[in-house]
Amino acid sequence: MDKFEGFHYTIEKAGTRVLLDNAVVYLEVGVDKEVDVNSHTLFIGKVVESEMINDGEPMTYAFYHEVRRGTTPRSAPTYSKLEEVRKIVKYRCKVCGYIYDSEKGDPDSGVKPSTSFEDIPDSWVCPICGVSKDQFERIE
Repeated sequence: MDKFEGFHYTIEKAGTRVLLDNAVVYLEVGVDKEVDVNSHTLFIGKVVESEMINDGEPMTYAFYHEVRRGTTPRSAPTYSKLEEVRKIVKYRCKVCGYIYDSEKGDPDSGVKPSTSFEDIPDSWVCPICGVSKDQFERIE
């Protein structure tokens, strides 16, 4: 089975396949040392080849979490209780007092459970009094 079938890629000097779609740069690294750090293996190496593929903006870890609202799975070693805190933030309608709970969402309006308030479409309105999102305040 060819896992690269259907993808746009190139093959570099050392035989490494480099995916070109949605990539900004690539680094080819030669492994010098492997270090066992209990739950993972840390590879130490030297860059042997690199190239800027296009002028796009790379998706950083911060962008993934802050803009795309990406979350870390509970099973991941980098999981933090902060992920849980972020999920249970609630917002209150300043007009009628309705509380939007991200864990419950608003299924009647098409907002699935676990949808953060920031990810609700701007066209969404309070299911009780009909005011827009900008009439909600974050509550702790």
